[in-house]
Amino acid sequence: MNIRKTFVMFFLVVVLATSSLSNSNVLASPVINHVGGYTHCIERYCTKDWLDAECEAECRTRTYSTGACLGPFPKLQCCCKK
Repeated sequence: MNIRKTFVMFFLVVVLATSSLSNSNVLASPVINHVGGYTHCIERYCTKDWLDAECEAECRTRTYSTGACLGPFPKLQCCCKK
C-alpha cells in the first residue's frame, strides 16, 4: 500500500510539473504568404464554389490589388495583396 501511494504521488508530481512547464499561450497564426506579398487574410475560406476568382473580386472590393486562396489543403483561406 505504501509503495502504491508513493508511486501515485510521484506520478501526480511529474504530471503537474510537465503541465506547468508547457507553454499553453501559443496561438496559431493565420497562414500568410509574406514572400508573395499577401499581407491580409480575410475571414472567408475558399471552397469548391468560391475559388481564386471570387477571392480576387472580394479583395478588390476591399481596395487590395489582388487575392488568392492560400494555405494548407483543405483549409485554403482568401488572402489579399496590396
